[in-house]
Amino acid sequence: MTTGSTVCITDGDTEALVHLRGNVERNKPETSASEESTISCHQLIWGRETSTNFLEHHARGQVYDVLIASDIIYAECIIQPLWETVQTLLSRTDGVFVMAFARRKVPVSIQYVLDSAVKNGFVYELAREDTEEGIWVYIFRFRNEEDTK
Repeated sequence: MTTGSTVCITDGDTEALVHLRGNVERNKPETSASEESTISCHQLIWGRETSTNFLEHHARGQVYDVLIASDIIYAECIIQPLWETVQTLLSRTDGVFVMAFARRKVPVSIQYVLDSAVKNGFVYELAREDTEEGIWVYIFRFRNEEDTK
């Protein structure tokens, strides 16, 4: 972690947060590079209102430059709240949302997720693909004027 960086790990599940906090505590360095650097774990329920509240209470109102998510797609009904959350938490100027999608037996396709991203004002690129393992990593950014030309 670089000087002055802030890492916030989230989950919507209360029980998962207990494990996350334990893992952070067990794996944090004995000496910190800077007292300004922090790692925290908080509950985050997806959606515009809950994400706005999250920013106010846990991020001092500051949006994030990078959001990272892995293996989070399990139902179609969570896709719109996901994009509302990304729209709320991610910096519009240079923010990136990196998402790993794993092939699972779930009733939602990656194409549905990608189409929804575009409808919500994002562009995306495939950063890595492992068809044997069934894992795809995408990078999402807010669409700007150059992307529409």
